[in-house]
Amino acid sequence: MSETLKVDLAPHHRAVLGLTMPEALDFASAEWGERTAIRELEGQERSLTWSEFRTRVSMLRSGLESVGVRPGDKIGVLFPNQIEFPLAWWAIVEAGAVIVPLNPKYTTREITFVLEDSDASWLIGLGGLIDEHVVDGAVGGLGPDKLIALGDSHTAGLSFDLLSAVPAADRQHKAVPTDIVNIQFTSGTTGLPKGCLLTHQYWIELGVYGAALGGDPQRLLADHPFYYMQNQAYMMTAVSCGAALLVTPGLSRRKFLDWLIDYEIDFAWVDEDMLEFPVSEKDRKLKLRKAPVAGMPSEAYEPMEARFGITCREWYASTEVGSGIVVPYDRRDLAGTGTMGFCLPNRESKIVDEFLDEVAPGVPGELCLRGSGMMLGYHNRPDVNAALFLPGGWFRTGDVATKSEEGLHYFVGRTKDMIRRSGENISAAEVEMHLHGLAEIDDVAVVPVPDPDREEEVKAIVVPADGVSLTADDVVEWARRGLAPFKVPRYVEFRAELPYTASGKIHKASLRGEENPLHDGVTDTKTNHLGAAAAGL
Repeated sequence: MSETLKVDLAPHHRAVLGLTMPEALDFASAEWGERTAIRELEGQERSLTWSEFRTRVSMLRSGLESVGVRPGDKIGVLFPNQIEFPLAWWAIVEAGAVIVPLNPKYTTREITFVLEDSDASWLIGLGGLIDEHVVDGAVGGLGPDKLIALGDSHTAGLSFDLLSAVPAADRQHKAVPTDIVNIQFTSGTTGLPKGCLLTHQYWIELGVYGAALGGDPQRLLADHPFYYMQNQAYMMTAVSCGAALLVTPGLSRRKFLDWLIDYEIDFAWVDEDMLEFPVSEKDRKLKLRKAPVAGMPSEAYEPMEARFGITCREWYASTEVGSGIVVPYDRRDLAGTGTMGFCLPNRESKIVDEFLDEVAPGVPGELCLRGSGMMLGYHNRPDVNAALFLPGGWFRTGDVATKSEEGLHYFVGRTKDMIRRSGENISAAEVEMHLHGLAEIDDVAVVPVPDPDREEEVKAIVVPADGVSLTADDVVEWARRGLAPFKVPRYVEFRAELPYTASGKIHKASLRGEENPLHDGVTDTKTNHLGAAAAGL
């Protein structure tokens, strides 16, 4: 019989399960009011207790309502990692509106696309960031009366600080767990990024099971970007067990170990790169004992535990499904075996073939998941939703896996056309669409290449138009005009033609499978060196 992970929920976990986000915050404030809720580790190093955070959210929500924010409004949020992001998130949700997190690295084209695609009618953010994206007096079509700025802005007509000082009024909006609270954009596989429709239930279940599996950690390192799901998920874990969220400006390999030690972190996402740190007396000073990982090599598990005392276990998660599959911390026999683990209690899985029929145990196919607290679908993408959601509520993840008779899952590969670079997910199709806008390009394919420091790098294989003169610098310069820096190709190769399948699509599998993707003739635009791989760079 297929096994599902057994998770013991404490009384406080059960008290939160089934609540809405505002109700969960009420519970945390009442239960753990004097405990630290959130603290910045650099910059102003501000902190708030759960009681203070509850009050600040109520005041900002009241301020937003006072200027016309209404239930159902979509509100873009443009902050780096700082206290104002979670304050804005919870205040927006409490008003019955929907947050649309924005990446501060986005170009004006990308900001405009996300705001327009999500039907956003407001934008909240740092004044300087807002002003970077003004076109004809507006940002993404939003005029000054719809722009709320923290700090100075020559464009925004409303002040975040003033709205945060409005006396708290009683909550008017009564939410239900299945109401949408986030339109969370994730890199698309068939075009531009798509907005995942996430609910109260999505975040509550993610937080409750995260807290229970982690043994109620009390000091969580929030070193991922807040505009992605990770830090938001960590905050939901914190609210489910009265923990403190310790927020860094972003990921830093150099500072990571000191953060863990100096702030006695007992929850953080780790990877095998920790083994590359110089051996020192710091190695045994960590409070971190259990940590989630994703795709860590089997040979790294024992050294991580022997050197740092960290028990690492695989977690399979995504923006679309939240947490789905986990290796239990007490199953030492599964560590390093390549398994992703068992389904959480709120998840079911099946593996299907190309005809969407379920396959036998051990046979590779596409992993499908269903259960409570998953995304409701992609915003304004009915055709994509129809293709990815199967009868019975099954969601096609796009990942190829196998499943054993006892319910253990093993990752095989990805069907999605994605690149993972320094923690950022990049849609190859989005980069290709932008590069096609350069008249001198006749055809282009964007593929990942392995990179020891960044996991993967972006490579553009370009077919120039007939009779034109085109350089790698031209391609990169055009990419920089409309793409965030992390999406800009590092490698550029020119070819006379691209391979195509019988159905008329670029044969990406053959391009990704090339034995030497950085052969002579490939320009490394970081060093501007031709044939970087051949030279050993």
